[in-house]
Amino acid sequence: MKTLIEYFSKQGVLFKSLNKVDKTLLNTRKKISIYTATDIKKNYYSIFKIEQKSRFLIKNSLEIEELDSRLQRLENHNFKYKHLIIGKTICSKASNYLKERGWDINHDLV
Repeated sequence: MKTLIEYFSKQGVLFKSLNKVDKTLLNTRKKISIYTATDIKKNYYSIFKIEQKSRFLIKNSLEIEELDSRLQRLENHNFKYKHLIIGKTICSKASNYLKERGWDINHDLV
């Protein structure tokens, strides 16, 4: 979590609160870490950090969208900023799909 805070502080975002969401509440067993955060300007963030060994494909982006909608229902809030942090390569179709829906994709954190 410390690396996550340092990464966003380099981008000029200071979090007032950062909470890790239990993935069992979202009914998933994926190798993913999910965070909700509020910055000092009271903007809400959902942050998904994925650790996988294979390439990130369009089916994975559909699953991320589904997890985000479950997170919105769980927290009862629509997040202004959505971030995906991934260590492996991402398919161009999956990248375009997520960017059209307002996601920021970060490769350099993991």
